[in-house]
Amino acid sequence: MQTAVKLNVTIPENHRVELELPEDMPVGPAEVIVLATPTKEAQPRTRPLGMDAGLITIAEDFNAPLPDEIQRAFEGEP
Repeated sequence: MQTAVKLNVTIPENHRVELELPEDMPVGPAEVIVLATPTKEAQPRTRPLGMDAGLITIAEDFNAPLPDEIQRAFEGEP
């Protein structure tokens, strides 16, 4: 028969957790499973809109048709 116990802990910066189990837990091999619930603080922050504005330029002919040899290469023609 397996025994389970739920312990709520906070994972510190060093990612080390010391557990003290109840006295009635059987001695011997055990399996430890960690279920972490990310908080809003742990989520990656989004970048502010426009933070890279002005770092690149788009050529005036960006939407112009491609040269024939390049267009044929995209279409798989020799």
